[in-house]
Amino acid sequence: MQYHSSVNNDYTLFTLQPSLRRVINRHSKDSLLRIVKKWLEIPQLAPKYKSNSKEGEEYQQIKGLWQIYENISGNKKKIVDKIYLDDWKNGLTYLQVAQLDMKYIHDRPNLKQWNALKLCWDGDLRKEFHNKEILRSTLSKHLSLFFANHLYVEGYDKNWWLRISIHDSVSQNSLPISTNIIYLIYFTNSEHLLCSNIKREHKEFILQGLLKTFACQQIEECNLKGKYVNSLEQLLLHQQSQGIYSRYRLNQVDDSPLEHASNIPKTNDNVVDENFGPNEQPSLDVVEIKLTSADNQLEEESISTTVVFEGSNVIEGIKKMVTSGLAVSPLPKFLLELHSNSKNYIEVIEQEN
Repeated sequence: MQYHSSVNNDYTLFTLQPSLRRVINRHSKDSLLRIVKKWLEIPQLAPKYKSNSKEGEEYQQIKGLWQIYENISGNKKKIVDKIYLDDWKNGLTYLQVAQLDMKYIHDRPNLKQWNALKLCWDGDLRKEFHNKEILRSTLSKHLSLFFANHLYVEGYDKNWWLRISIHDSVSQNSLPISTNIIYLIYFTNSEHLLCSNIKREHKEFILQGLLKTFACQQIEECNLKGKYVNSLEQLLLHQQSQGIYSRYRLNQVDDSPLEHASNIPKTNDNVVDENFGPNEQPSLDVVEIKLTSADNQLEEESISTTVVFEGSNVIEGIKKMVTSGLAVSPLPKFLLELHSNSKNYIEVIEQEN
């Protein structure tokens, strides 16, 4: 079996090019300083000094260089110039570019459209990774059956963010185009991932690589997508504890429930609280509902209507429509359960009585 070149050498250089400067320049000054400090702590990424420098002298040089960066005043252009034209004038490594790119996307995840994937195993058998490097090398190896690649994994809180850079049809020292870079978020110890949009010609290979890496029987493309990573995580991992049940997940249980009178007439706020709970709803920017009214005897004469809700938080918007009186309770069940369906697209068939 022939493997393509797997770009697993983190320290291969991208030569200086305008696109490389843009990767640096889109960061804020504070973000660049944090990244530079990280580079200076890794010998393979730090600027190279004369080979006859002693270890102690080189440490002092690196320490002094960091002090120079800390004392740079004014806008970020001075820092960008120092990185690009002075300290890393020969170029940046694959690892450095991956770190710059990952930091930028992690801080601005709503720039991407994220699609939910589900890993499906046979029975209770499931493969989990507890080491980022093992996951990186395993997935990179499987992807190298299809194309040259460089893979980077970064841990943020309890989740692992993956960056897959596809290097086919470009020279070794040139940055790949942005559509050849795919981002994944692996919710560790779970069956769920989020994936950014993938070019059609790469999609089958990426899914096949994930299938082999996690040793699962199938990867299901869930009917859930959006820009808001935290909300998508809630909908995937806590599907049964949304709405009114969110108070238990967030430890908001009333210690004295008997003190409240049960014969008080319910207001819109009470009705909403019973269905949506007291907390802000997870954010979905689009929800599409297809309503079909079918006659049991004449199914060919069924009538379909599609309703699309759009906004920064569709579910929260529906909740507020009730509290403000714009929507009249009771709402249809499919609207009340949006927070627990974990879907953007819902089909509802209404049978005539």
